[in-house]
Amino acid sequence: MWEILWNTIKGAVIGAIGAICLFVLGFFIELFNEGYAILTCDCDRSMVFDWSGMWGLLLMCTIGGAVVGMVYGICKAKEARNAEKNRRDAENLEAARKQRIQWASEVKQKALSVNTICESNSKNVPPLVSNEYKADTQMELILSELANATELMGKIDAMAKDVQKGGISQ
Repeated sequence: MWEILWNTIKGAVIGAIGAICLFVLGFFIELFNEGYAILTCDCDRSMVFDWSGMWGLLLMCTIGGAVVGMVYGICKAKEARNAEKNRRDAENLEAARKQRIQWASEVKQKALSVNTICESNSKNVPPLVSNEYKADTQMELILSELANATELMGKIDAMAKDVQKGGISQ
């Protein structure tokens, strides 16, 4: 805001100085015209300096300079604001990138820790269900149980036959 105001004031001062320079230039041009009229003996020409519009021209040049300065100030302020915004955006992008790198590093460390724990647990804890079928051992166990059951059944049958015959079973 101050930059806009400062450039407006500078523009008004430059406009006023420009108007004064125009007046000085106009004075010298009129002076040369009068000298030319004298040298060429053009005495019918009136020798009157007309400075009646001087204050209006000074005011218009000052206002014009102020407007140009204000537009220049607005452009410079917008440029400075955009540069500051771009700088902040770049810092935010850099900070966000560093944060993402830090988070990725933390996630990687946690994943490695979980992997290490899982590997150590898989070596120490046997599985609940055997993934290998051991036919020989299991079949022997089943056959021995069936044999025991058959033998008991045979003894029971033999005792039942003895009882039917009326004899005493051994």
